[in-house]
Amino acid sequence: MLPFMSLRCFYSSHPWSLQTVRSFLLGLVVVAIAPALSLAQTTAQNSAPALRSVKSLPAPKVVARYWTALGGEKFLRAAGATTLRGTVQTAANQTGSFTLDRCAPNQLRLELVFEDDRRCLGITGASAWVQTTRDGASTLVDDIARQRLLEGWILAGYMLDAKQQGIALRSLPVVEIAGQSCYRVVFTSRERAVATGYFAADSGLLVRLESGEGVARQVFQFADYRLTNGKREPYTITLEAPGAPSLTLTVQEVIPGSKFAANHFDIPTSDPTLDVPALLARITQNQKALDERVTQYTYTLTETIRRLDGDGRVKETEVKVYEVYPLTGGTRVRKLIAVNGRPLSPVEAEKEQRRVAKFIEENEERQRKRQTGKVDDNDEAQRRRLSISQLLRACEFYNPRRESLRGRPVIVFDFRPRPNYKPTNETEKVIQKLVGTIWLDAEDEEVARVEGRFASDFKVAGGLLASLKRGAAFVFEQTRNAEGVWLPLREDFNAGIKVLLLAGLNISVENRYSDYRKFSTETQEVMGNPAGAPE
Repeated sequence: MLPFMSLRCFYSSHPWSLQTVRSFLLGLVVVAIAPALSLAQTTAQNSAPALRSVKSLPAPKVVARYWTALGGEKFLRAAGATTLRGTVQTAANQTGSFTLDRCAPNQLRLELVFEDDRRCLGITGASAWVQTTRDGASTLVDDIARQRLLEGWILAGYMLDAKQQGIALRSLPVVEIAGQSCYRVVFTSRERAVATGYFAADSGLLVRLESGEGVARQVFQFADYRLTNGKREPYTITLEAPGAPSLTLTVQEVIPGSKFAANHFDIPTSDPTLDVPALLARITQNQKALDERVTQYTYTLTETIRRLDGDGRVKETEVKVYEVYPLTGGTRVRKLIAVNGRPLSPVEAEKEQRRVAKFIEENEERQRKRQTGKVDDNDEAQRRRLSISQLLRACEFYNPRRESLRGRPVIVFDFRPRPNYKPTNETEKVIQKLVGTIWLDAEDEEVARVEGRFASDFKVAGGLLASLKRGAAFVFEQTRNAEGVWLPLREDFNAGIKVLLLAGLNISVENRYSDYRKFSTETQEVMGNPAGAPE
């Protein structure tokens, strides 16, 4: 089973920009064979009598039938890596070849070759990337990356261990596709990537997969399943995209038990001319300066918290807006001004002002302790100031390459826990669970973006107090304003959390920073000039 690739650029007579290539190649196009909703409604109306005889099944049972149809769960777990090879043909009768390497639970590498042109898509389990002969390699971000990561688990991991991977499953009503009744299962990741699988009711096999919306959307169709080396594989994959001829991929060879190098699924490019230690040292110093610079600004923070049910659907959303002000010692205080679009009432505002005043008094006490040498380990400013250096110490950075992000040149690294590193504090213990990617602005040498996810569970006090589930992920971005100053832009966090003995909670938190203003006497007046505010 393959992630979608549009090959429109292979037969176009016009030059393509990187943006266009991203839009039409390697799983980055909008696929519109037929809108899923319209398909479901039409087939339900035309074949209602037949569908009444097929009752919906719980999502786990549909997936379990799929495992059985492929060869059995036990066999799939022991199958190891697999390579598929074959030909690809467009509706315009252009032909090429493809190679697909898969490794459970979520690693995938697909290469398409037309004459002298080559396109490649890779999914490492922590990130996704594309590479073209014309434009080189690029690490995917945002919705497109999230969808590719979910597809990597579906297509390379056979949908095994959904709970451990942070994937929620739910069933939809049965529909009919091409004359056959199909069960439907919706897969939702903790990062809220969504895909819907269509499974033939008679065979249990996956015949269609719809993934994502907008520019991240992809549709896969699978047919001609054959038993090969004890496991069924689809030997025909038909792909369609708007504005481009359809593609037919035909499998000619299945190689089980493939052995891949440790870096086989990583983005295949690097820059050996980079002095990585010196660059990271400069980045660390620049980040410290940025942290200090942020204390010169007030800004607006919009915090959106979504609580999700067990199926990955949003059951509650709360939006809070804060005004944030710097305090002595680099700490910041947040003043709540609105909840769910409603400003605070006079009573609520007065209560919030008292809370802010108390926080400022406590901060002043912490600063006095610091001046006497009694450092407060819970000092927010100190934790923030050490965050980048902790990441650099606790993680191993590898595979440096030059790319572009938001129209600016960047240097990109992947990172993972540093072998044999012994954490010195709780923050570094958390960092030791992370894998991900960091984008560094090549001109200003500032951190532009950090994206990480937990490769394993993280437990507080052995799990007695709280635990953070594998698959939890975060994104942090900084941006360059018109004056050339880098400031925080956004933070996203998605996780499954269990606190004490309470039931688990799936949450999504989005923080957006805006309206930066230099801190001044006028700003103090907005705060009510609480005691301890900087003059």
